Amino acid sequence: MNESSSKEKRPRIQMHRSLLENIFDIGAIIGVVASLIYPVIIWSSLPSKIPAHYNIQGQVDRWGSKGEIFLLVPVIILMYIFLTIINRYPHKFNYPFAITEQNAEIQYQIARLMVQSLKAEVIWNFAYIQWRTIEGAMGKELGLGIGFILISILLPLVTLIFYIWQAFKAK
Repeated sequence: MNESSSKEKRPRIQMHRSLLENIFDIGAIIGVVASLIYPVIIWSSLPSKIPAHYNIQGQVDRWGSKGEIFLLVPVIILMYIFLTIINRYPHKFNYPFAITEQNAEIQYQIARLMVQSLKAEVIWNFAYIQWRTIEGAMGKELGLGIGFILISILLPLVTLIFYIWQAFKAK
């Protein structure tokens, strides 16, 4: 059986969001709102040139106009919208094994929770980059630091490993 026909036969289940899904979503919304409001509040205090790009070590490697502080805002908003929409269709996700009537609900719950978690992580990574950019522009510590690079790679990796472990456990 090919993959597309397998996905078409997966059960569609009306599911309510769990408390943990709601908590992750609220956290993501707070990240979106913070990324919208903080630059507006701080705008008049920003110098004309701000950090605009970081290298792999988290060090500033390009400076740009202060208007560039808003470039991450549409990315953050689009990520929120995209991942929110995707999360409504867990029967379309890729799973490491067959989804049946018996395991569909638990697998969908686990997968949706993973997407909610990743959504919050990605949004807060971008919000952090924006905040550090503002802090650097204001003369405080410059750059993201190597810790950011490690966390931005390890946290989603841990989330994915945890998802895979939970999915196989509930198989």
